[in-house]
Amino acid sequence: MKMIDRLRYMVSHNRIVTTMILAIGFLMLADPNAFSMGWGFPIILLGEIIRISSSGFIHKDSSLAQEGPYSMSRNPLYLGNFFLGFGFVIMASKWYLIGIFLILFYFIYDATIKEEEKKLLEQFGQSYEDYVNRVPRFFPNITGFGSWNGRFSWGLVKKHREFNTCYGILLGIGLIFLKMVLVS
Repeated sequence: MKMIDRLRYMVSHNRIVTTMILAIGFLMLADPNAFSMGWGFPIILLGEIIRISSSGFIHKDSSLAQEGPYSMSRNPLYLGNFFLGFGFVIMASKWYLIGIFLILFYFIYDATIKEEEKKLLEQFGQSYEDYVNRVPRFFPNITGFGSWNGRFSWGLVKKHREFNTCYGILLGIGLIFLKMVLVS
């Protein structure tokens, strides 16, 4: 295994820790203002709405999620993460961070998604192959929005501890706001 592949494997298996380390670095570089906060917040909100709606449809390791957001993207949770991160980068108001974010996001999630695809193919076989042929990997097919099947469950959202993500988002926004107020 190449050094870069080992690094990608390590980072993809430690996404939360990696994200926290990167978030601290981004916060240190941030120069937020009212304009950047105003533009970043709705993007973060969109990301969390996507994550919550995705969490309410997925039964991890027991069935192949194909309903709700999973009818439009095979990885809506990661799409939500993309919008969360992008919103925070916008709040940071350092435009070069957008490029860094895009590179790091691709580096982390490309490896993660590929590994998960292998597991899902092994677990669900032809059913997963059919799903792959019907639904895009990351960027959603928005034409499927009107035909959501399945049932959203707040119990699943709770089971997947999505509320911890909400608390983390509030903490992040609070820290950026505090930096804006104290530094300005």
